[in-house]
Amino acid sequence: MKQSIHQSVEELQDTPSHQREHTAQNTGPWRGIFFDGPQADTDAAGDEVPVWCVYVGDEEAEPVNTVYWSWSFSFAQDLAQRMARDRRLELIAEASAA
Repeated sequence: MKQSIHQSVEELQDTPSHQREHTAQNTGPWRGIFFDGPQADTDAAGDEVPVWCVYVGDEEAEPVNTVYWSWSFSFAQDLAQRMARDRRLELIAEASAA
């Protein structure tokens, strides 16, 4: 048993770092999933409706990519929870139901 462990460690040490499997998660800049709203928007008929947004943001809550908008609180909440779980990011939920 000790022989195989020792041999595995030696093999790993001989493997260039760019070929080793990396297991650390989220080692880059801090990111979080932001869930915010409601904000006022208008529908096709021109009526005012509430909307919620979900996005990946940086330390200053600035979006780093796509912002997803929804007219449904429950849909946006579910999206935010799934994104946080799937991407292993902190969920910053500051939204409330309309």
